[in-house]
Amino acid sequence: MYAAYKMQQDFELVCSATANSGKIPVYKYKSRSTGLTVSIAQVDGPTVSGYFCLATEAHDDDGLPHTLEHLVFMGSEKYPYKGVLDLLANRCLASGTNAWTDTDHTCYTMQTAGDEGFLTLMPIYVEHVLFATLTDSAYLTEVHHVTEQGEDAGVVYCEMQACENTGEGRTRLALLRAMYPGHCGYKSETGGMLENLRISTSNKKVVSYHQEFYRPENLNLIITGQVNPQDVFKALEPIQQKILAKGKQAQFVRPWQSEVPPLENSVEQIICYPSDDETRGLVRMAWRGPNVKDLYTHVALTVILDYLRDSAISPLQRDFVELEEPYCSNVSYSMIENREMCHMLTFQNVPKEKLKEIKPRLLATIGKIVKREEEIDSKRMETVIHKNVLDSMERLESRPHDQIAGDLIGDFLFSDTGEELVERVNQIEIFRKLSKENKDYWYNLLNQYFMTRPSVTIIGEPSKELHEKMAATEKERIEEQKKKLGETGLAQKGENLKKACEENEIEAPGEVITSVDIPNVSSIKFHPITTCHSGHAEADTKFSGFPLSDLPVAFQLNSINSNFVSLRCCINTDAVPQDLKYYLPLYAAVMCESPLMRNNELVSHEIVIQELEADTLSVDTSLGLSGGMFTHGDFPQLLTLRLKVECEKYKKSITWIHELLYKIQFKEERLKIVAQKMVNEVSRLKRRGLLIAQNMMKDMSFDKASNMVVMGFMRQHTFLTEMLEKLEKSPTEVIEQMKRLQKLLTLPENITIHMSADVTRLAQLTQCDPHEVWKQELLPKELQKEVGKVDLAKKQPIKFSHSFLRTLEETSQSMGIICGVAAVESAYLILSVPCLTTYIHADTAPVMVFIQYLTQLEGPMWRQIRGMGLSYGYRMSIKQETGQLYFILSRAAQLSNAYKQAKIIVEEFLTGQTEFTEVDLETAKSSLIFEIIEEETSVSDTAFQSILSYYRGVEVDYNRQLLQDIAKVSIKDLQRVSKQYFSQLFDQTKSRCAVCCDSAKVEELQKEFKELDRDLAVLPSLEEGLLAELKM
Repeated sequence: MYAAYKMQQDFELVCSATANSGKIPVYKYKSRSTGLTVSIAQVDGPTVSGYFCLATEAHDDDGLPHTLEHLVFMGSEKYPYKGVLDLLANRCLASGTNAWTDTDHTCYTMQTAGDEGFLTLMPIYVEHVLFATLTDSAYLTEVHHVTEQGEDAGVVYCEMQACENTGEGRTRLALLRAMYPGHCGYKSETGGMLENLRISTSNKKVVSYHQEFYRPENLNLIITGQVNPQDVFKALEPIQQKILAKGKQAQFVRPWQSEVPPLENSVEQIICYPSDDETRGLVRMAWRGPNVKDLYTHVALTVILDYLRDSAISPLQRDFVELEEPYCSNVSYSMIENREMCHMLTFQNVPKEKLKEIKPRLLATIGKIVKREEEIDSKRMETVIHKNVLDSMERLESRPHDQIAGDLIGDFLFSDTGEELVERVNQIEIFRKLSKENKDYWYNLLNQYFMTRPSVTIIGEPSKELHEKMAATEKERIEEQKKKLGETGLAQKGENLKKACEENEIEAPGEVITSVDIPNVSSIKFHPITTCHSGHAEADTKFSGFPLSDLPVAFQLNSINSNFVSLRCCINTDAVPQDLKYYLPLYAAVMCESPLMRNNELVSHEIVIQELEADTLSVDTSLGLSGGMFTHGDFPQLLTLRLKVECEKYKKSITWIHELLYKIQFKEERLKIVAQKMVNEVSRLKRRGLLIAQNMMKDMSFDKASNMVVMGFMRQHTFLTEMLEKLEKSPTEVIEQMKRLQKLLTLPENITIHMSADVTRLAQLTQCDPHEVWKQELLPKELQKEVGKVDLAKKQPIKFSHSFLRTLEETSQSMGIICGVAAVESAYLILSVPCLTTYIHADTAPVMVFIQYLTQLEGPMWRQIRGMGLSYGYRMSIKQETGQLYFILSRAAQLSNAYKQAKIIVEEFLTGQTEFTEVDLETAKSSLIFEIIEEETSVSDTAFQSILSYYRGVEVDYNRQLLQDIAKVSIKDLQRVSKQYFSQLFDQTKSRCAVCCDSAKVEELQKEFKELDRDLAVLPSLEEGLLAELKM
């Protein structure tokens, strides 16, 4: 007892701080005896997160940091069983564990519902990190091996194959190589290059790397959530004792102590990447930033970069994007936080003929500002800084764990004093100081960090020829590999893999798994929420002074603990005729970027954008409750306008909804510019294999009236290209169509408002009646008189996507389609089959548990698909909104083998050849319970779940009820639902299949799938047929 007490006292408080204006206490402790660091941020909410961070450094492309990250999960000295960590995590109300590798650190993550499971799992996890087994058999399956067929595979190999030769990947690596010359780890590909993984990386190197960097002095256990420090220290006692029992290690040398070689001259390079589409490329331009210790200048650079490119009226968007003949579709920036920092601008979808014009045009735009030929707009700079303050506050509400952990990782890697920790977790103070800087400060900052120091410019040029050459070279390499190995060698490779798999698959004894009890969920503290909506029995009494039934449109009000007001204006598009539906994505894109009429005067789009910037924290639109330009969220039949504002701007936000709905004016020039920007964006999307497969699946599955089909990116490319031609010849016709659409969408019976705010606080902070202002400001005067209060009888319920689902007989194409794309090196597959169409079906919980049983970390699919190196990603899910069950393989190195293995797994459960076990059922239920609780991690998440409940037609406590239903699921339930819902998933006459792969692999995969009883029709190209045709 005394030893345990002494060990707990071993942790010394190094420093403390408070984040988010004093709302989140932060503590940093260090062990006197082992050097282990523990950082705790006491974030509110139902989950506790761990980020176990080590500083790691590499000076080659062997990918040792990344390969080691994978091998840590393959067993430890005390738990020498592959995957036991994830199995135990699943029993601790977590959904497995995860990790990432960055250039200068490796971070292992976990998240549990409540602290009980966290404290149980943490020491087991740290045991794996510090005392990993690192066996040769684990290396063979997890990192790289050659199969009996002579193909290269392995989990790490699959992962890197998917990104090494993309335009983004190639240009970023080339930029870092040039930015950090000489002997410097910042230029290394820490994920591992494919050639290195095949030839030079080895398990011996991994073991040596682990000994060098995986030490307690180099480990910081960052914990965010409601957890007591003394409980953490108590849980770490066995680890501390084991570290001490190992005896003294060699003197520890902290990584990243060498000087970073200077960048003495500017560099410009052309980097080709494989692509079918040679019309557009990308350009990156970057400069060295300040030393990482200079946080003030670092933050100032993020501000000036926001000023340069954060909206349609900013200098870079104006000069590169908002043009009838744009230089690119988007300009983005990133800050790379190295010891010597780097700030980078990326120009996407640049017309090939303009690739070399980006650099001089960029320097000219910035140069005009530096020379004072273009003045910095003080008012807009004030807005940018204020929005950064609000963004910082909002991130601590919407994703507090990741936000605080990011600050604490930076502190661990770079700070030497407690003062630096205080500064990192309170960057709002830096923004406030920056607001007092004069114009000269910003001119000098631009001059110093953009105009007078060397730069690196990488021009990414798409090349079909390169793809053909790479495909031929790879084919030749594999043939040479087979020839060199010969039949005997190939057989030996197969035997080696089989033996490694057998060693890896030795299961942990049942008592090891069951030694960890599943925590009780009753003590978990959820974020409080009070909600009500129009038509509810308590619509007029739930919120004092805020009756919902007399408002002019349908309304849902969520009262939450928030500093902001979040508004969603959701518009039902079901009444829109087919000829107008194709305008919906364009309509959504121009809503917040068009001129409008105010007091009988036309307000330019520039002023609209500037005022929206000043009045909102964020404003955007999408089809579905969330989404992007060509991607949709849940319930895609909705057109959603989203605003988030400070409480003080509440009334203005309602006025903005009114103006964006009823007052925007469609002008030829704006329609041209926005439509051209959308057309240009398609070039980038044509390189995303999973998105292509998703679009193929939607086209096979759903009717033309579904917004999912309407907004397919290739179909929109066809439509917008034709529309741009029409705008040239007959602009009035297009504008009239947009006006027709506007009139239909803005009928009061099509509108529902969802508001999430601290209702009590709102009444205190706003200078208006929070309820009455909706009646006064939302609708035009003529509609106010006509409508009065909402008539719910007129309101049509939103159509679920499954109402557009085509029968199998209606599928005009083959039930399976394959498309080859030069820019996609890995392979992607989606299967779908009809399933549940309501959220309250009695089989919801059993179906979810069966899926979890199959797919959980270290479950059957993890072990036999990912663990065998067949496919990096796999996923199975039910979507009641679409009425479909989906199975997805992503970044697959051996797609047909992964498909075959998945089919075997499912069929063996269906036939009883593989039996369900009580232990695995408990584990699946526990991890699924966590995933549902995780959906309410933050206040914002909780409010969004309430909105989902509204459209799903379930009560706001649906998730709580679902937790109880999951807990009751039995093996008999699994046996029943597996046969009822999963028996047709791999039957090509009952399920649909979409595949996207490298164009050089189409014929080979088509043949392999034919042997697996799956016929795949070839889609000749993205531009021809299915995906691009307009369906009227």
